[in-house]
Amino acid sequence: MAAERLVKLLLERGYHVATAESCTGGLLSAAMVDISGASEVFEEGSITYSDRVKKKLLGVSGESLEKYTAVSRQVAEEMAKGARRAAGTEVSVSVTGYAGPDAGEDGTPAGTVYIGCDVLGEISVKECHFSGDRNEVRRKAAEEAVSFALENIMTAQL
Repeated sequence: MAAERLVKLLLERGYHVATAESCTGGLLSAAMVDISGASEVFEEGSITYSDRVKKKLLGVSGESLEKYTAVSRQVAEEMAKGARRAAGTEVSVSVTGYAGPDAGEDGTPAGTVYIGCDVLGEISVKECHFSGDRNEVRRKAAEEAVSFALENIMTAQL
């Protein structure tokens, strides 16, 4: 299971993690805290569903939200940066997307998700397109976020 590998890797590296979630609504955080030993590495999780809270808690810029929308590469990056900064961790993971069933106001298809990962200031963002109903998209996004974090930690320059 990817979440077990992630918690183990964080423990081995002495890293701590924070999450910033929108469309997954806590599923990413739950996937990690379901693992024994997570209390040693998991610092905090923020569910920043509204744009107002993305700005307030994570420092996402209003300009990015207006220009690119909340479901964008730019906002996923800012969410990851803000979560790591706010929690004082070595790693953060962010998720923002349209779970469906409807597309975004800008026409972005349901199932579009951006996952951000910040490892010691190195930030990567991945664009994903998931199929399925709302709950399937949310679950797939959380699973992919765990895998993306694992991949980014393993390839980070120490």
